[in-house]
Amino acid sequence: MDRLVDCLLAIALHASTCFAVLVAGNVSAQSSRPVKIIVTVSAGGSIDTIARAIAEELTRELGQSFIVENRPGANGNLAAEAVARALPDGHTLLLTGGSTLNLNPHVYASVPFDPIKGFTPIALTARTNFILVAHPKVGANTYAEFVAIAKSKPNQLNYGSAGNGSLIHIATELFNSAAGVATQHVPYKGIGPALTDLLAGQIDFMFDSATAVAHIKAGKLRAFAVVGPNRLPALPHLPTLAEVGVTGMEAASGWHGLFAPAGTDLAITQKLNALVVKILQTDAMKTRVAALGAEPAWSTREELARQLANDLDRLGRVVKRVNARAD
Repeated sequence: MDRLVDCLLAIALHASTCFAVLVAGNVSAQSSRPVKIIVTVSAGGSIDTIARAIAEELTRELGQSFIVENRPGANGNLAAEAVARALPDGHTLLLTGGSTLNLNPHVYASVPFDPIKGFTPIALTARTNFILVAHPKVGANTYAEFVAIAKSKPNQLNYGSAGNGSLIHIATELFNSAAGVATQHVPYKGIGPALTDLLAGQIDFMFDSATAVAHIKAGKLRAFAVVGPNRLPALPHLPTLAEVGVTGMEAASGWHGLFAPAGTDLAITQKLNALVVKILQTDAMKTRVAALGAEPAWSTREELARQLANDLDRLGRVVKRVNARAD
Protein backbone atom coordinates (compact mmCIF):
# COMPACT_ATOMS: atom_id res chain seq x y z
CA MET A 1 0.00 0.00 0.00
CA ASP A 2 1.29 3.44 -0.82
CA ARG A 3 3.15 5.03 2.08
CA LEU A 4 0.91 8.12 1.97
CA VAL A 5 -2.00 5.83 2.74
CA ASP A 6 -0.04 4.35 5.63
CA CYS A 7 0.48 7.85 6.92
CA LEU A 8 -3.12 8.94 6.55
CA LEU A 9 -4.39 5.74 8.13
CA ALA A 10 -1.97 5.77 11.03
CA ILE A 11 -1.74 9.44 11.81
CA ALA A 12 -4.56 9.57 14.32
CA LEU A 13 -2.74 7.08 16.58
CA HIS A 14 0.86 7.60 15.56
CA ALA A 15 1.16 11.30 14.72
CA SER A 16 4.58 11.65 16.27
CA THR A 17 6.21 8.95 14.16
CA CYS A 18 4.10 8.77 11.04
CA PHE A 19 5.83 11.45 8.97
CA ALA A 20 9.28 9.99 9.46
CA VAL A 21 7.97 6.56 8.54
CA LEU A 22 6.35 8.00 5.40
CA VAL A 23 9.79 8.21 3.84
CA ALA A 24 11.61 5.51 5.76
CA GLY A 25 9.16 2.64 5.74
CA ASN A 26 5.65 1.36 6.35
CA VAL A 27 3.21 1.84 9.21
CA SER A 28 1.10 -1.10 10.14
CA ALA A 29 -1.60 0.63 12.20
CA GLN A 30 -4.70 1.52 10.23
CA SER A 31 -7.73 3.76 10.68
CA SER A 32 -11.07 3.79 8.91
CA ARG A 33 -11.27 7.58 8.89
CA PRO A 34 -11.95 8.91 5.39
CA VAL A 35 -10.16 11.91 3.94
CA LYS A 36 -12.65 14.74 3.42
CA ILE A 37 -12.36 17.11 0.47
CA ILE A 38 -14.51 20.07 1.49
CA VAL A 39 -15.76 22.11 -1.46
CA THR A 40 -17.09 25.65 -1.38
CA VAL A 41 -20.20 25.08 -3.50
CA SER A 42 -23.31 22.94 -3.69
CA ALA A 43 -23.26 19.64 -5.56
CA GLY A 44 -23.33 19.76 -9.34
CA GLY A 45 -21.05 22.62 -10.38
CA SER A 46 -17.63 22.36 -11.96
CA ILE A 47 -15.73 22.66 -8.66
CA ASP A 48 -17.82 19.88 -7.12
CA THR A 49 -17.56 17.66 -10.21
CA ILE A 50 -13.78 18.00 -10.39
CA ALA A 51 -13.48 17.34 -6.65
CA ARG A 52 -15.54 14.15 -6.96
CA ALA A 53 -13.49 12.94 -9.90
CA ILE A 54 -10.25 13.53 -7.99
CA ALA A 55 -11.66 11.86 -4.87
CA GLU A 56 -12.70 8.83 -6.89
CA GLU A 57 -9.27 8.44 -8.45
CA LEU A 58 -7.41 9.01 -5.17
CA THR A 59 -9.58 6.35 -3.53
CA ARG A 60 -8.77 3.92 -6.32
CA GLU A 61 -5.08 4.85 -6.34
CA LEU A 62 -4.52 4.68 -2.59
CA GLY A 63 -7.14 2.32 -1.24
CA GLN A 64 -8.05 5.00 1.30
CA SER A 65 -11.53 6.53 1.22
CA PHE A 66 -11.68 10.12 -0.09
CA ILE A 67 -15.12 11.75 0.16
CA VAL A 68 -16.48 15.12 -0.92
CA GLU A 69 -18.33 17.30 1.54
CA ASN A 70 -20.28 20.27 0.15
CA ARG A 71 -20.23 23.30 2.42
CA PRO A 72 -21.59 26.27 0.42
CA GLY A 73 -22.19 29.74 1.81
CA ALA A 74 -20.62 33.20 2.09
CA ASN A 75 -18.86 32.84 -1.29
CA GLY A 76 -16.79 29.95 0.05
CA ASN A 77 -15.88 31.46 3.42
CA LEU A 78 -17.66 28.73 5.40
CA ALA A 79 -15.75 25.90 3.73
CA ALA A 80 -12.44 27.73 3.89
CA GLU A 81 -12.90 28.46 7.59
CA ALA A 82 -13.65 24.80 8.31
CA VAL A 83 -10.46 23.66 6.60
CA ALA A 84 -8.29 26.42 8.05
CA ARG A 85 -9.39 25.29 11.54
CA ALA A 86 -9.07 21.56 10.88
CA LEU A 87 -6.25 19.46 12.27
CA PRO A 88 -3.34 19.43 9.80
CA ASP A 89 -3.27 15.65 9.78
CA GLY A 90 -3.99 14.95 6.12
CA HIS A 91 -7.65 14.07 6.70
CA THR A 92 -9.19 17.41 5.66
CA LEU A 93 -8.61 19.19 2.33
CA LEU A 94 -10.19 22.16 0.57
CA LEU A 95 -11.07 22.37 -3.12
CA THR A 96 -12.10 25.90 -3.98
CA GLY A 97 -12.35 28.46 -6.71
CA GLY A 98 -9.58 31.01 -6.37
CA SER A 99 -11.92 33.87 -5.51
CA THR A 100 -12.60 32.45 -2.04
CA LEU A 101 -8.97 33.07 -1.11
CA ASN A 102 -7.85 35.86 -3.43
CA LEU A 103 -10.99 38.03 -3.66
CA ASN A 104 -13.04 37.54 -0.49
CA PRO A 105 -10.41 39.12 1.78
CA HIS A 106 -10.81 42.33 -0.22
CA VAL A 107 -14.59 42.52 -0.53
CA TYR A 108 -15.63 41.37 2.96
CA ALA A 109 -15.08 43.53 6.04
CA SER A 110 -13.36 40.46 7.50
CA VAL A 111 -12.93 36.78 6.68
CA PRO A 112 -12.48 33.97 9.23
CA PHE A 113 -9.15 32.78 7.80
CA ASP A 114 -5.83 34.06 6.54
CA PRO A 115 -5.63 33.22 2.80
CA ILE A 116 -1.85 32.75 2.93
CA LYS A 117 -1.07 31.64 6.48
CA GLY A 118 -4.17 29.47 6.90
CA PHE A 119 -3.50 26.98 4.11
CA THR A 120 -0.86 24.83 2.47
CA PRO A 121 -1.20 24.78 -1.35
CA ILE A 122 -1.26 21.35 -2.97
CA ALA A 123 -2.10 21.77 -6.67
CA LEU A 124 -4.00 23.78 -9.22
CA THR A 125 -6.89 21.61 -10.48
CA ALA A 126 -8.35 23.66 -13.38
CA ARG A 127 -8.49 27.11 -14.89
CA THR A 128 -11.79 28.86 -15.48
CA ASN A 129 -12.78 31.19 -18.24
CA PHE A 130 -15.90 33.32 -17.97
CA ILE A 131 -18.19 33.44 -20.99
CA LEU A 132 -20.07 36.58 -22.00
CA VAL A 133 -23.62 35.32 -22.64
CA ALA A 134 -26.98 37.00 -23.25
CA HIS A 135 -30.59 35.98 -23.52
CA PRO A 136 -31.75 35.81 -27.16
CA LYS A 137 -34.29 38.58 -26.45
CA VAL A 138 -31.40 41.08 -26.42
CA GLY A 139 -31.26 40.62 -30.19
CA ALA A 140 -27.50 40.27 -30.64
CA ASN A 141 -25.79 37.45 -32.51
CA THR A 142 -22.18 38.68 -32.33
CA TYR A 143 -19.99 40.54 -29.88
CA ALA A 144 -20.07 43.69 -32.03
CA GLU A 145 -23.87 43.61 -32.15
CA PHE A 146 -24.10 43.15 -28.39
CA VAL A 147 -21.85 46.12 -27.66
CA ALA A 148 -23.72 48.26 -30.19
CA ILE A 149 -27.04 47.45 -28.50
CA ALA A 150 -25.61 48.12 -25.02
CA LYS A 151 -24.24 51.50 -26.17
CA SER A 152 -27.57 52.43 -27.73
CA LYS A 153 -29.38 51.68 -24.45
CA PRO A 154 -27.25 53.09 -21.63
CA ASN A 155 -28.19 51.65 -18.23
CA GLN A 156 -31.08 49.69 -19.75
CA LEU A 157 -29.47 46.26 -20.01
CA ASN A 158 -29.06 44.46 -16.71
CA TYR A 159 -26.63 41.75 -15.76
CA GLY A 160 -26.60 39.10 -13.07
CA SER A 161 -23.79 38.03 -10.79
CA ALA A 162 -23.14 35.58 -7.97
CA GLY A 163 -23.40 38.48 -5.53
CA ASN A 164 -21.90 41.85 -4.70
CA GLY A 165 -18.14 41.53 -4.68
CA SER A 166 -18.13 38.19 -6.54
CA LEU A 167 -15.61 37.63 -9.31
CA ILE A 168 -18.44 37.79 -11.86
CA HIS A 169 -19.39 41.23 -10.51
CA ILE A 170 -15.76 42.34 -10.81
CA ALA A 171 -15.50 40.88 -14.32
CA THR A 172 -18.58 42.69 -15.59
CA GLU A 173 -17.57 46.04 -14.14
CA LEU A 174 -14.16 45.67 -15.76
CA PHE A 175 -15.88 44.83 -19.03
CA ASN A 176 -18.26 47.80 -18.81
CA SER A 177 -15.30 50.12 -18.36
CA ALA A 178 -13.16 48.54 -21.09
CA ALA A 179 -16.00 48.30 -23.65
CA GLY A 180 -17.42 51.74 -22.86
CA VAL A 181 -20.92 50.58 -21.90
CA ALA A 182 -23.17 51.28 -18.91
CA THR A 183 -25.34 48.45 -17.55
CA GLN A 184 -27.21 47.70 -14.33
CA HIS A 185 -26.08 45.13 -11.76
CA VAL A 186 -28.53 42.57 -10.32
CA PRO A 187 -26.76 40.57 -7.57
CA TYR A 188 -27.91 37.04 -6.72
CA LYS A 189 -27.00 34.61 -3.95
CA GLY A 190 -24.94 32.38 -6.19
CA ILE A 191 -24.40 31.81 -9.89
CA GLY A 192 -27.19 29.19 -10.14
CA PRO A 193 -30.10 31.57 -9.42
CA ALA A 194 -28.59 34.17 -11.74
CA LEU A 195 -28.36 31.67 -14.59
CA THR A 196 -31.94 30.56 -13.94
CA ASP A 197 -33.20 34.12 -14.33
CA LEU A 198 -31.03 34.67 -17.41
CA LEU A 199 -32.54 31.60 -19.07
CA ALA A 200 -36.00 32.92 -18.19
CA GLY A 201 -35.22 36.34 -19.66
CA GLN A 202 -35.50 38.12 -16.30
CA ILE A 203 -32.02 39.58 -16.82
CA ASP A 204 -30.27 40.38 -20.08
CA PHE A 205 -26.72 39.10 -19.85
CA MET A 206 -23.94 37.96 -17.56
CA PHE A 207 -20.48 36.48 -17.43
CA ASP A 208 -21.05 32.82 -16.68
CA SER A 209 -18.68 29.96 -16.09
CA ALA A 210 -18.89 26.36 -17.19
CA THR A 211 -22.58 26.02 -16.35
CA ALA A 212 -23.59 27.95 -19.47
CA VAL A 213 -21.97 25.64 -22.02
CA ALA A 214 -24.89 23.23 -22.40
CA HIS A 215 -27.38 26.10 -22.72
CA ILE A 216 -25.23 27.78 -25.36
CA LYS A 217 -25.05 24.59 -27.40
CA ALA A 218 -28.82 24.16 -27.02
CA GLY A 219 -29.44 27.68 -28.38
CA LYS A 220 -30.98 28.96 -25.14
CA LEU A 221 -28.22 31.54 -24.69
CA ARG A 222 -26.08 33.54 -27.11
CA ALA A 223 -22.35 33.53 -26.43
CA PHE A 224 -20.10 36.31 -27.68
CA ALA A 225 -16.61 35.95 -26.19
CA VAL A 226 -14.59 34.50 -23.32
CA VAL A 227 -12.42 36.38 -20.86
CA GLY A 228 -9.26 34.48 -21.78
CA PRO A 229 -6.33 34.38 -21.90
CA ASN A 230 -7.15 31.27 -23.95
CA ARG A 231 -10.20 30.13 -25.90
CA LEU A 232 -12.32 27.47 -24.25
CA PRO A 233 -11.77 23.88 -25.45
CA ALA A 234 -15.55 23.32 -25.16
CA LEU A 235 -16.33 26.38 -27.33
CA PRO A 236 -13.27 26.88 -29.54
CA HIS A 237 -15.11 29.17 -31.99
CA LEU A 238 -15.60 31.87 -29.35
CA PRO A 239 -12.91 34.58 -29.44
CA THR A 240 -11.26 35.92 -26.33
CA LEU A 241 -12.11 39.49 -25.36
CA ALA A 242 -8.56 40.48 -26.23
CA GLU A 243 -9.17 39.20 -29.77
CA VAL A 244 -12.15 41.56 -30.12
CA GLY A 245 -10.23 44.52 -28.74
CA VAL A 246 -11.12 44.47 -25.03
CA THR A 247 -8.01 44.57 -22.85
CA GLY A 248 -7.46 44.61 -19.10
CA MET A 249 -9.69 41.63 -18.32
CA GLU A 250 -6.90 39.38 -17.05
CA ALA A 251 -7.89 40.01 -13.44
CA ALA A 252 -11.18 38.19 -14.07
CA SER A 253 -9.64 34.88 -15.12
CA GLY A 254 -9.99 32.22 -12.47
CA TRP A 255 -8.83 28.85 -11.25
CA HIS A 256 -9.65 25.94 -8.93
CA GLY A 257 -7.13 24.63 -6.43
CA LEU A 258 -6.60 22.00 -3.75
CA PHE A 259 -5.33 23.06 -0.33
CA ALA A 260 -4.62 21.54 3.08
CA PRO A 261 -4.65 23.29 6.46
CA ALA A 262 -1.47 25.17 7.31
CA GLY A 263 1.02 22.95 9.09
CA THR A 264 0.20 19.80 7.14
CA ASP A 265 3.39 17.80 6.80
CA LEU A 266 5.41 18.47 3.66
CA ALA A 267 5.67 14.77 2.84
CA ILE A 268 1.87 14.48 2.65
CA THR A 269 1.38 17.56 0.45
CA GLN A 270 4.22 16.54 -1.86
CA LYS A 271 2.74 13.06 -2.30
CA LEU A 272 -0.76 14.45 -2.86
CA ASN A 273 0.58 16.89 -5.44
CA ALA A 274 2.25 14.09 -7.38
CA LEU A 275 -0.89 11.95 -7.35
CA VAL A 276 -3.32 14.76 -8.18
CA VAL A 277 -1.16 16.02 -11.06
CA LYS A 278 -0.92 12.45 -12.37
CA ILE A 279 -4.74 12.22 -12.29
CA LEU A 280 -5.24 15.61 -13.95
CA GLN A 281 -2.85 14.75 -16.78
CA THR A 282 -4.78 11.69 -17.90
CA ASP A 283 -6.72 12.01 -21.15
CA ALA A 284 -9.93 10.98 -19.40
CA MET A 285 -9.62 13.72 -16.79
CA LYS A 286 -8.63 16.39 -19.31
CA THR A 287 -11.70 15.48 -21.38
CA ARG A 288 -13.91 15.60 -18.29
CA VAL A 289 -12.61 19.03 -17.22
CA ALA A 290 -12.94 20.46 -20.73
CA ALA A 291 -16.52 19.18 -20.98
CA LEU A 292 -17.32 21.30 -17.92
CA GLY A 293 -16.22 24.42 -19.78
CA ALA A 294 -13.02 24.68 -17.77
CA GLU A 295 -9.43 24.49 -18.95
CA PRO A 296 -7.39 21.45 -17.89
CA ALA A 297 -4.53 22.65 -15.70
CA TRP A 298 -2.22 21.53 -12.90
CA SER A 299 0.76 22.93 -11.02
CA THR A 300 3.44 22.41 -8.44
CA ARG A 301 2.71 23.44 -4.87
CA GLU A 302 5.01 26.43 -5.29
CA GLU A 303 3.28 27.58 -8.49
CA LEU A 304 -0.10 27.55 -6.77
CA ALA A 305 1.32 29.53 -3.85
CA ARG A 306 2.67 32.17 -6.25
CA GLN A 307 -0.63 32.28 -8.15
CA LEU A 308 -2.54 32.96 -4.94
CA ALA A 309 -0.13 35.66 -3.76
CA ASN A 310 -0.11 37.42 -7.13
CA ASP A 311 -3.91 37.30 -7.39
CA LEU A 312 -4.35 38.75 -3.92
CA ASP A 313 -2.32 41.74 -5.02
CA ARG A 314 -3.91 42.34 -8.43
CA LEU A 315 -7.49 41.75 -7.31
CA GLY A 316 -7.02 44.06 -4.36
CA ARG A 317 -6.21 46.87 -6.78
CA VAL A 318 -9.23 46.05 -8.97
CA VAL A 319 -11.62 45.98 -6.00
CA LYS A 320 -10.48 49.42 -4.95
CA ARG A 321 -10.98 50.72 -8.48
CA VAL A 322 -14.56 49.46 -8.83
CA ASN A 323 -15.38 49.89 -5.11
CA ALA A 324 -16.92 46.40 -4.86
CA ARG A 325 -18.14 45.11 -1.52
CA ALA A 326 -19.84 41.87 -0.54
CA ASP A 327 -23.29 41.90 1.02
